[in-house]
Amino acid sequence: MLDWATVYVDFFGVLTLADVAQRIEKAYANQLQGPLMSWFSAIQRSWRPSVTLGGGPLPASVSADPGSAPLLDRLALPLKLHKRSGKRVLVVFDEFQDVLVAQDNADAVMRSEIQHHGDAASYVFAGSNAGMMRELFADKRRAFYGQAAPVQLPPLPTREVGEYVSGRFQRTKRDVGAALGPLLDTGLGHPQRTMLLAHYLWDETPPGEQADEESWSRAYERVMGDVQDELRAIWGRLNTNQRRVATAIAVNGASLYASSRPQGGSRGGSVGRAVQALEDLGEIVADRETATGYRLVDPLLAAWIVDGRTRG
Repeated sequence: MLDWATVYVDFFGVLTLADVAQRIEKAYANQLQGPLMSWFSAIQRSWRPSVTLGGGPLPASVSADPGSAPLLDRLALPLKLHKRSGKRVLVVFDEFQDVLVAQDNADAVMRSEIQHHGDAASYVFAGSNAGMMRELFADKRRAFYGQAAPVQLPPLPTREVGEYVSGRFQRTKRDVGAALGPLLDTGLGHPQRTMLLAHYLWDETPPGEQADEESWSRAYERVMGDVQDELRAIWGRLNTNQRRVATAIAVNGASLYASSRPQGGSRGGSVGRAVQALEDLGEIVADRETATGYRLVDPLLAAWIVDGRTRG
């Protein structure tokens, strides 16, 4: 992508449209390089209004909130950048569902500008709340209905993860050894969880030595201790039926709808509603390779449930 400029914007926690505008501006300021950075600095200065006190102009930063700058000006940046440099811009909007917290029609405001970008930009909309993302792009009442194709990211490939972790250990004079197997089996290709497990295993393996069962056990216990509050918070948000279904998926013994299961039932009944709710929360995804037909997105949550929610 040598002819592309890329900008990553994280909307997590935005509360107002001013927050949204400020996040976009900050992303461009931090990520553009070379001549484009100088060009953007000039644009930033043009956005800063002045106020007059005692007959003289003062920088707006003295008394004006830069977060009140118009959102549309920030959204127009890819078009301006393309006209300036000829570069197409790849814009990644992460935790995009949070724009609805800022304002219910924020998606309409954003589409009113970016729909005109044509060859100037491409957009990736990412979010952790599957239900809200589905609402934004699959609900005919929303501005982005039919404007994007959903992409479900699969777990990282086991072989590639293993080679990467082994290589990182070797470069720091360590050997992951037989601990690589349980690390891969526990992380299950989840990027953040695999990284966390590998980090603690590395920390438990002194330079010049090889990881073993004991170092893996210590690393695992440390990880589960670190995430216990997060896992308990997730569990606390689930109702009884959702907990039962999550447990069945973690144990992965048989189909969720098997009549022999205590929570068995129809897809339109309580089990089906719990599955839909867990999908909307982003806690589970469909997986044909499992007995239940689903898997928990967080493998550490699955391990915690199977362990009887006692670790940590």
